[in-house]
Amino acid sequence: MEKEEDALHFASCRELSYIDYHQGAVQKQQSIAIEVMTPLYLDGARVSTLISSPEDVDILAAGYCLAEGKVASGRGLSGVSLHDDAAWVTTEEGQRAVRKDEPFHPISAQRLCSYGGLLDSLSTAHHSSHGVHEGALVSGDNILVYTEDIGRHNVLDRLRGFVELGHIDVSQAVLVFSGRVPQSVIEKVHGLGVRFLASRALPTSLGVALAEKYGITVVCGLRPDSFKVFAHGERISW
Repeated sequence: MEKEEDALHFASCRELSYIDYHQGAVQKQQSIAIEVMTPLYLDGARVSTLISSPEDVDILAAGYCLAEGKVASGRGLSGVSLHDDAAWVTTEEGQRAVRKDEPFHPISAQRLCSYGGLLDSLSTAHHSSHGVHEGALVSGDNILVYTEDIGRHNVLDRLRGFVELGHIDVSQAVLVFSGRVPQSVIEKVHGLGVRFLASRALPTSLGVALAEKYGITVVCGLRPDSFKVFAHGERISW
């Protein structure tokens, strides 16, 4: 896979001492994911507290405000910053650009399987701590953006922030994801404008039903040699 270093955004971990018991107590070290709390302000008013990995919280804040419908109709993002131990998002009058509904070019089953080991090949925080989720937007051989967070919904909000602020074209993108796929995940994928989701985990019944309604392809159990199709398999060429 081709990837630019500025397209990869990793979560951080730290070493923590603990007592391991297995037929005796032994002092050991464990890498754990770092978690922070950040007050979030939208146009000067506090709207939430973000609980997340510490990196790129400004991007997360922008994506969260958009994904959760905090930005009023008829307004768009005008700025995002971190200061005074908080995230600050500002908006201005003006509609966001409407995405063109271009036909999705089918992806081969072989290409899809090639994404099966992608997340494992990129993440170190997941392997060392087992405490983060991962998500990547890919198109062909290109990684458009990759990010990690302690929360699976945060991963999707981060991707939303990167896409909106970076004006990334996701019309042909596949979202490769580590988490399970309930209704709430499908809502965020739909808001992101992505029509193809491929996850290592499995969906829920409401997640599949909503994907059918929104026209989102849902592939789960993604591995380097296999996958399961739960919705809109017409975007896969066999």
